[in-house]
Amino acid sequence: MKTCLALTLLGTALFSVPAAFGQGATSGIVGFSSLSCPAGTTLVVPTLVNSNVFQGAASVSSDGLTITPTTTAGWTVGAYNATSFTAPTTNYPKFYAEIVSGANEGLIFDIASNSATALTMASAITPSGIRGTTVQIAIRQHVTLDKIVQGATGLTAFVDAVNLFEPNGSTSTRIFDGASWVAGDYTTPAGHSIVYPGTGFSFSAAAPVAFNFMGEVKPTKTKVPMFQSGVNIVGNLNPASATSIYGSTFNSALSPYADGFNAFSSDGNMTTLGTYFSDGAQMLDGAYNPLPLTATDSIPLNRGVVVSVTADAVVTFNSPLAP
Repeated sequence: MKTCLALTLLGTALFSVPAAFGQGATSGIVGFSSLSCPAGTTLVVPTLVNSNVFQGAASVSSDGLTITPTTTAGWTVGAYNATSFTAPTTNYPKFYAEIVSGANEGLIFDIASNSATALTMASAITPSGIRGTTVQIAIRQHVTLDKIVQGATGLTAFVDAVNLFEPNGSTSTRIFDGASWVAGDYTTPAGHSIVYPGTGFSFSAAAPVAFNFMGEVKPTKTKVPMFQSGVNIVGNLNPASATSIYGSTFNSALSPYADGFNAFSSDGNMTTLGTYFSDGAQMLDGAYNPLPLTATDSIPLNRGVVVSVTADAVVTFNSPLAP
């Protein structure tokens, strides 16, 4: 098993408010979720997303590189373009399209650019069966490190840092500079680094830090990719309660007796609290014993577990609003 880190939660509050959305968008439940991280190294998995700016039916091109709404969207050209910083600053997509209904609900695709009528994707949409079909999509802005630290307190400039674990096994270090984030060279801007829905990062703090995540409760399923080559920090997008490990969707996402995950303490010391596997139908403890229905083992909100997989896989989490 790969190992990693931990975290702590103060509380969660949600409130329903009207919000301003773009053409075709719908309002949702907007709120905040608070997380306390002690000095040391912890895990952070934000459980709220940005509100959608568009929602509607769209056709996917046969090559999977273009999505076109079935009715004229009237978008501003370039509104959803990726960032375009000069080297050595790394560029990232700013928005993604998500399938919001049907068998592929919860899949997301990064947007590279847009015209007034269509989206150009950062890479060809997979699985290929989606190509040439009509799907219901929503467009959301990515959650970034800059978004995550809005309202945070206790951060120490040029000391506190995060590690983002990439699908290919590499690690990107980001350091808080007092207002935003810079890369490991302490100079290159990196506050626009992405945290994908249902994923997280390791956070190292010199002193206790309180995060106050703002956003929308995700109304759809979330499909979270897990990579054989990477460190996978994964958590459920439920900002109101922990996720029980018994009966969780990990049971079908993990390869029986091979894949698994570790849960960790919340004191910053990265103490392993539990190791879990699946037999393909139910969750098992570290000794491969089935977890009973009464098991209290859970994935805390705004935290996560570190998942190891022997082949790339996807875990699907239901929305807390529509289980």
